[in-house]
Order: sequence, then structure tokens, then C-alpha cells
Amino acid sequence: MNKKAKVLLYGLICSAISLGIANDAYAEEEEFNFDEYVVTASRIPVKKNEVAANVTVIGNAEIEKGTYSKVSDILTANNVNMGTSSYGSYPILNGDDRVLVMVDGRKMNYAHHNGLNYNGMNINNIAVKNIERIEIVRGPNSSLYGSAAVGGVINIITKQAKENSTKVTTEFGTWNSQRYALTTEGVEKDISYMFTYDKQKRDNFNYKDPRTGNNREFNSSEIDKEYVNFRIDKQLGDDNELSLAIERMEDNGGFGIGLADVNTGDVWNPDTRRKLLDVNVALTYSWNKSQGGADSFRIYQNNSEGNTLYFGSPYNYDLKATGAEWQQSWLVNENYTLVGGAELRKEEVKELTGGANLQGDVTTSAAFIENRWKLKDDYSLTVGNRYDHHSTFGSDVTSHVSLNKALSPDTNVYISWGQAVKNPRVLDLYAHTATWLPNPDLKPETSKTVTLGMDTKLDNKTSLQASIYQSKLKDALDWVVLDPGTGLGWWTNVNHEKRQGLELNVKRKLSDRWNVNAGYSYAKVEKQSGTDNYALDSNNSRPNGYSLGVQYNQDRWDAGLTMLAATGRSTAAYTSDSYLALDMNIRYQATNDTQIYFKGYNLTNEGYELVGYTYGSTGVYPMAGRSFVMGIEHRI
Repeated sequence: MNKKAKVLLYGLICSAISLGIANDAYAEEEEFNFDEYVVTASRIPVKKNEVAANVTVIGNAEIEKGTYSKVSDILTANNVNMGTSSYGSYPILNGDDRVLVMVDGRKMNYAHHNGLNYNGMNINNIAVKNIERIEIVRGPNSSLYGSAAVGGVINIITKQAKENSTKVTTEFGTWNSQRYALTTEGVEKDISYMFTYDKQKRDNFNYKDPRTGNNREFNSSEIDKEYVNFRIDKQLGDDNELSLAIERMEDNGGFGIGLADVNTGDVWNPDTRRKLLDVNVALTYSWNKSQGGADSFRIYQNNSEGNTLYFGSPYNYDLKATGAEWQQSWLVNENYTLVGGAELRKEEVKELTGGANLQGDVTTSAAFIENRWKLKDDYSLTVGNRYDHHSTFGSDVTSHVSLNKALSPDTNVYISWGQAVKNPRVLDLYAHTATWLPNPDLKPETSKTVTLGMDTKLDNKTSLQASIYQSKLKDALDWVVLDPGTGLGWWTNVNHEKRQGLELNVKRKLSDRWNVNAGYSYAKVEKQSGTDNYALDSNNSRPNGYSLGVQYNQDRWDAGLTMLAATGRSTAAYTSDSYLALDMNIRYQATNDTQIYFKGYNLTNEGYELVGYTYGSTGVYPMAGRSFVMGIEHRI
């Protein structure tokens, strides 16, 4: 069947469904406890033991206890591999940085870059104070969410006001770090609102030079960020809701990026600041709210502007993404559920870099449908398809199939197969600077992944989550230097990539006061260039990853210690083949309205990097050394 025939068939199916199935099919279902369900893996609330994927859910209670100030810290504490430097952070799932980041199901990635890697999302540009929970789904999800969902999806779900209250937070710490935050929420009849303000500042950080053991200052690494978020929800009848969300982030921090000379500590762009401004607005109408709000229509616009100097030349960009999304779910009968929808998104890119102007735009339209069957003996089968049309690359169809077996209310095993696609950036197609040539002949990256996994409770005190995966990616994009003398190069489809690995996480309740969690991850990444044989990817930051967390709570005290380590790294990209870092958090609930906390980062003062560099000396992106923060939060 050719693509046009497939598109026509999917359109007919979606039309028949929308005409023939009642919208209130969920009305007979009981209202459920949202905490027992996962939304991101299927776009609708599904019980955890029926989800055929490796899913991590980080709840609000855990976020509140951790007193986090950055999203990357939340993910790191939950054994998510992060690529982090002085500039920002991006997540890596299943050994792949092609990860889709969403806020309330709304795509946040741009067809641009984040200053560190190929995907346009610095996850620390998202505020922490208004996060209700985070859902992490490993594995391909392009059949549900489109481009960029290759390694997985991270969905950050924001809070909806539940009471009338106001909290203020103050922090002080190493390198003159300061933080002031305000959260106020209110409920009045059928209207609720939440407002958060978060101001963070810090001077240049110090890092340990792994070559000499000396501590050095990283020039132009200052933090100066301001987050403002506002959400208002209006109940429309018993089961409908209208929600308006406005997000603003302003960043006036340093733009040192990396070390130009690792021996002297000189940085790229010394004494340079950046001025970044993100403003996002979304209006969402939801129905069937008692069933988790899976049915919705949304219009949104994301804007991102940047202005700085790059190697002495003006560098600025203006990004805009405007979109509309519709999603509908139908309970055909007690054993068969359908989810369908459509999306339209236009991205516009304007950039001045190296004295060259770039202006381009891309438009994508999509339709998706997912079928879920509950079979006999607690089996469930899911089949999903998505059609995408890209204004530059044309049409493609991605699919996935999964089979899940619920062995008990606490145990399930699953196998899944899925396709994914990642479209090249507008920059790679059209940018033309002193060091970067355009390549209009680029193709989208496409992959196929098989995952086998299990999620179980071994006993009342111990839970185990395990998965293994294998993926193959065609038309992989990579940076190729065309002129070593000038550094002139371009992005091109080099050939193939292969990934295989496993994720293993265990949680154990030792007593009423002590809990422990341990994790191990293995990721083997191989790349093929031209007709060459496959070779290990030297930039793989965590071939073998280890995490160990210990938590203690008694009366008004909560304390935690987290160890993160990696081995097997290539010394062609990193200063050491291994690292071990320790973080600490202590919280004391002084009164019902006041808590005091103390945090320590990199207690071992490890000299290491989480972003590799293979174009010269290693150690270009050092992590910050040992630091401490003390804070107080009070409910007014």
C-alpha cells in the first residue's frame, strides 16, 4: 500500500470513528485516582500495570521533598542521564538525546538548537515551582507525538490550584547564589488560578581541573534567570474545563559555553552575557475531565528570542512555533478503546550569526489513531499509527505495536515495537556562515526499536523495574568537517546507528524511616560512517551508569543522599573513563507552615564532564565543583 493510500485509509477510519461513536462513552466509568494512572505513554489515562513501556513517574511529593530549583536536578535524582554544561541541560533516554520534551502534552522542542546538542530544548528553561508531576517514557513515541520522540518522551505536567495559599522561598549558597520565589494559588467557585515567580542568581562557578587537581573559576558562567508562570482554570459545567497558561523565562546569564583552552582555563566568549526571552501561551478546552482530561482542543504559541555575541560577532535569533491540537478518545466497549486526533504546527526561524542572515519556516500537519484491546487472561494489545506531512520533507507514516500482560495488580511484562522519525533543523538546511554550510539534501532520521520489559513488586517492601531495548537508525545526521584548516563543515546523513541497552531500577523500604533505591543502565551506541564498519560512539556519556539513593525520614526530618557514577567512557571525548558524584538534601519541617533545607552538590568535588568533546582537548565542558545551598520556605 503506498503512502497516499495509507493516508486515505487513516482519514476514512478517523472520520468513521468520529461520526459513529458517542462522545460520552466514558460516562459510565467510575471516577478514578489519577495517581494510579499514566497519561503520556498512551495519551489517555492507563493503569500502570497496563502500560507496555518503561515509565518513570515523579510525583509532587517527591519534588517538594527534594526542594529542587532546576528540572535537570529532578531528572538526575531519578537516574535520567543528562547532558549538562554551564549553558544548560538536555535529557538522554535509551542512550539517545533525540528526546521530546513537553509541558502538559505541548511540544517544547524547536527546529533549532539549545547551544549544546542537536535538539532545540534546554530543559532548565522550564520552571520548577509549578510542576505537579513528571512522566518519563523511554522508547520511540513518534506514532503518538511525531518528530523528535526517538529516545523517548518527557512530559512535565503543571499544577492546578487546589486551595487558597501563598508560599515564599529564599535561598543562599556558594558562589553568591541567591533565589527568591513566590507561589500563590486560589480557588473561587468554578475558577482557580496559580501564579509562580522564581528569581535565581549566581556568580561564576568553580570547577576542579582533573589534570592538575586545582580549582578554577569558569568565566562567564553566571546565572541570572527569572521565571513567571500563570495558569487560570474555569470549570464549564460538571465535566468540562477551559485553561489558560502563560509561561515567561528571562535569562541574562553568562555565555562562556566551554573552555577554549583547558590548560589555562580560558573560555569561549569571555566576559560575555546572553539575553534570552521565552514566552509561551496556551489555551486548552478539555472535556471528560473526570476521566483524566484526555479529550481536548488546544491552540498555542511558543516564542524564544536570543541576543548575544559569539566570538565577537552579533548572534541573535527569533523563534516562533504556532500550533493547534485536537484529541478525542472513545470507549467502544469495556475491552476496546480508541484515541485519535490531529495537529497543525508552524515553526518560524530567524537568525543572524557570523554576519549571515537566515530566515525559514516549516509547517507540519498530522493525524494519529491508537487502538487498545483488552484481551483474555489480562493481556492487552495496542496498535498505533500516525501520518505526518512536513512542508520540506513530505509525508511519512510511523507505527507501533505492543503487547502487555498484567500478571497481578502490581506486576506486568511487555514487549513493544515502534518506529520514530527526527526531521533535520531549519538551520542545517539553510544556514551559511564562516564555519557552517547549508545542506538542502538532508533526509529525516528514521529508526525502529524493540523493547522487552517488566515492572513488579517483589514483596510489600521491594519493587523492580527492568527493560532491555535494541534500536537501529537510518540516515543518521552527524557533523562533518570539510576543511580542517578553517573548521568549515556541515551536517549530513552519514549512514546508520545502532543502540542496545538495559535499564534496571530497584526500590526497597528498609524500615519506617529508611528507604533505598538503586539503578543500573547499560547503553551501547555504535555509528557507521559511509561504508565504514560500525564503531563505538566516543561521545556516549554513560556506557555503564550507576545510581544509589538513600532516604531517611523521622518526624519533621527528611534527608537524602544520591550517588551517581559512570564507567566505560571514551577518553577520546572525556578526561576520565569514569566519575562518581554525590549530592545531598536535608529538610526540616520547623512548623506546619515553615520548612528549612540544606543541599550539597558534588560533595566529592569531582572533576568530570557530562558532555563530550572530540574536536581537540577533552574537558571543554566541566561540571561545577562542590557547592552548598541553604533555604527556607514559608506558607503565609
